[in-house]
Amino acid sequence: MITPVTHLDEFRTRASRTGRRSRRLKHEESLRHGRAMHLLDIENLVGSTRPTTSEVEEVMTIYEALVPTGAMDHRVVAVSHLALLPAGIAFHGVRLLARSGPDGADRALVESAYDDRIDRRFERVVIGSGDGYFTGLATWLTEAGLHVTVVSRAGSLNRRLAAAVPDVIRLEPPASHAA
Repeated sequence: MITPVTHLDEFRTRASRTGRRSRRLKHEESLRHGRAMHLLDIENLVGSTRPTTSEVEEVMTIYEALVPTGAMDHRVVAVSHLALLPAGIAFHGVRLLARSGPDGADRALVESAYDDRIDRRFERVVIGSGDGYFTGLATWLTEAGLHVTVVSRAGSLNRRLAAAVPDVIRLEPPASHAA
């Protein structure tokens, strides 16, 4: 039989846990408000496995003109070892990941998103790639209540990925590159 004192202590412990859980959820919600995570597969956006610094800068100029960004947004950029130097020169203040091999950059971005639990810290996610590898991540984020947008070059957007998100933005090259 449980004594009244033990029962009261158990009640207080449960109430304390519930209060902490509620405060944690409110804190997580405040972290998410107005913030976006930009997951960028630069090689896919540029359309080259060995982009130059100027190509990366040019694509990012177009990206920034098309995609709204805020002061609280974060960017994670992933490349293979072949593009690490040009991307590193072009970007400042981003998290830069490098992984080579088939879908290396894609895997690095997806693993980072899951490991960092971006579903708890951001309101929006922008996936800068048209690769179908991101379909599972896009679905998970959408089901978690985040607004997911895909930015992709024309002609390189996977149909499953396009179907998994509410918004797709076409990244068009400047007129001088379009032929």
